[in-house]
Amino acid sequence: KQWYQRRVRGSRECRFCYNKQCTIKQDLSTSTQGIAVRSLVKRVKYNQIWLYDAAGDRIGEFRFSKKAIHLTGCVACRTPKELRSKCSKTKATNWAVSLPGGLLRIKVEGRVLYQHQLKGECLERYSKVARFAFHSIQGDDTSFSFVPDQMEAGELVGSGGCNVAE
Repeated sequence: KQWYQRRVRGSRECRFCYNKQCTIKQDLSTSTQGIAVRSLVKRVKYNQIWLYDAAGDRIGEFRFSKKAIHLTGCVACRTPKELRSKCSKTKATNWAVSLPGGLLRIKVEGRVLYQHQLKGECLERYSKVARFAFHSIQGDDTSFSFVPDQMEAGELVGSGGCNVAE
């Protein structure tokens, strides 16, 4: 596997994550890696990733902080103590979120620290995730791992006018 680190940035052209051309195409229901990010994990401010279906319609939002974990309409809970303790307030943390087979999973530094199996309507809804975009990622030195054999960047991603740059 070849990983490319790209910094997360916002721009006027992409309006952060409203434009389908600024999303990353990835089948999160089959991805083993998921969305791998390096950022600060703060107590109150959330890292936010918007999730879209194949047509580019927004399905929901994943939000993560030291205080809570949210998946629109399906998960709203306090962040477990072990997960909170692995995230530094002052240094960027490597974390990943994935949804293989409807299992919401959060890893920190490669170790699974949170899992929640989606059921019923939530499983049906989030099994359709085919794209994502960063809405808000905390810190100045933020990045995500772009894996070319699992991901496809939207037309504007990496063009200098979108929410990631090489």
